[in-house]
Amino acid sequence: MFINNSKNLSFKAYIPVSYYAVDMATKKCSRIVKPENIKKCQSFVVRNLNGTAKNNKNDSFVSYYSSFDRDYKTIPKVRTVYDYDSAKAYIVTGKDVEVVDKLAKPIGIAKSESVERTGESKSFETKTAAKNYFRQIKNYIKNSCRRLKTETGTGLELRVFYQPKFKKNGELKSFEYVNAQIVPSNDVF
Repeated sequence: MFINNSKNLSFKAYIPVSYYAVDMATKKCSRIVKPENIKKCQSFVVRNLNGTAKNNKNDSFVSYYSSFDRDYKTIPKVRTVYDYDSAKAYIVTGKDVEVVDKLAKPIGIAKSESVERTGESKSFETKTAAKNYFRQIKNYIKNSCRRLKTETGTGLELRVFYQPKFKKNGELKSFEYVNAQIVPSNDVF
């Protein structure tokens, strides 16, 4: 079964996302696992899908994604959800975007109150709000959201491939989008 040709799939609220670095010379891929790099890659996905990308807007990625996600076609907004350690990323679409926004609101409130009091966003209240958010969002996604699956019940994931760009000193500068695929995965939240 070649899943990428089907136009009748709907994410039904969320899909796990994994990121890969591609060496263009050898065409070999390696999975990106550092949380800070996952966040850079996820930022590309979310900015492009939400239409807020400035310089690196990639219409081919957006059209590919929207061809699979009927929820995104109806409500063209997405939100990011990470595991607590930020090692795994998920995209939430459809009406569940509002739920994610509502669950995340206490973190923003705690941060602004902390900034008013101490001048810094990190505080006990902010950490507590973040822990509560991660517990609630994991419970919500696990029990109230549905994940895109194949006809046989295998979960699907979005894999996004990037070419890393480095500074002259060898430090990672950014990732340049190469391709995306939707493939079967046994990964669960």
